[in-house]
Amino acid sequence: MEQRALDRRNLSMLILAHMMTDLNQGAVPALIPFFVSQQGLSYLAASGITVAGTLISSILQPLVGLLSDRRSLSWLLVVGPLLAGFGLGVSGNLHSYGLILLAILTSAIGVATFHPEAYRYANYYSGSQTATGMGIFSVGGTLGYSMGPLLLTFFIVQGGLPATVWMGLPAALIAAYYLFQQSRLRSARIAQQHSPQQSGKTNWRALSLLLSVIVLRSMSYYCLSTFVPLYLITTRGFSTPAANSALTVMSIGSIAGALFSGPIADRIGRRQVLFWLALVISLSILLFVFSASVLSFPILGLASAALSASFTISMVLGQDYGRGNLGLASGLTVGLAVGVGGLSAPLFGFIADRIGLATTLPAVAVLPLIAAALILALPKETL
Repeated sequence: MEQRALDRRNLSMLILAHMMTDLNQGAVPALIPFFVSQQGLSYLAASGITVAGTLISSILQPLVGLLSDRRSLSWLLVVGPLLAGFGLGVSGNLHSYGLILLAILTSAIGVATFHPEAYRYANYYSGSQTATGMGIFSVGGTLGYSMGPLLLTFFIVQGGLPATVWMGLPAALIAAYYLFQQSRLRSARIAQQHSPQQSGKTNWRALSLLLSVIVLRSMSYYCLSTFVPLYLITTRGFSTPAANSALTVMSIGSIAGALFSGPIADRIGRRQVLFWLALVISLSILLFVFSASVLSFPILGLASAALSASFTISMVLGQDYGRGNLGLASGLTVGLAVGVGGLSAPLFGFIADRIGLATTLPAVAVLPLIAAALILALPKETL
């Protein structure tokens, strides 16, 4: 089979688009406190915004992916960022809860419609180095999500809530770029459809097993990101700022994991790397709970790196198993499976209320072990 080289120029622009789009998604949690303090929203109403956005994204991404398998939807690389930036941008200029919710949902729809088609092109531009290319592409989203709260807070501090309108500018610029690239994108889509690497049938059994692995991985990630700061405060005696800095450590670990795991997976096999990553995640969670406080952050960084790397490699495997339905496979792995895992956070909160965080976190270490068993059932690769 002919080996295609990684298309660095086009992949770089797609990474930038990923960053500019996810910038808006990452800003939503930072926007909630301003709505509560300045718009008088209740905590229930504020949490409703977050949950609604998550549900819309989880449901919509597979549907968009299914549609993109039947026809070219390259225009979503224009509409997706535009809606993401527009929704968030106008949200700070609205004064009724219904309109604010509609604006945030519009932004979530934009993010959701962007991802399946973007992952399709990222797969194509990665050539034969799919794990490497997809890992770099994922970093764009992680950086955007991390930068969103900082940029939003800066704008609001300088100009009040109406200054959210400036958040729409980066996404508008990248949308304009892809507006003028539609002809080239359609040509790339035709070439992708005729590529031997993209042809074949969907292995639904393998894809179903992989989606289960992603759900378990997502449950582990959301539990850690939600409860680790609280654990450090209540059990280890950390101050709130010090405990919250754990989330920064997790972001740094996520970037490192996505960058460095791709080349390794391309060389020795994605299934094999995914299995060992599951074991690393489980061990890291246990070490985090039972090690000395001084080691907490390095171990947490390792756990986050393994979680991020496993997501990237799962994404590549999902597209490999779903060759006959590349868009649907992308939508399921990025949207639905991750969303289902994210909605498990309240369940762990309920358990933690009953048995305590010190007992709940070690129990989470079982989830990656179950995932490891499922990974062994996945088809072996031919390198």
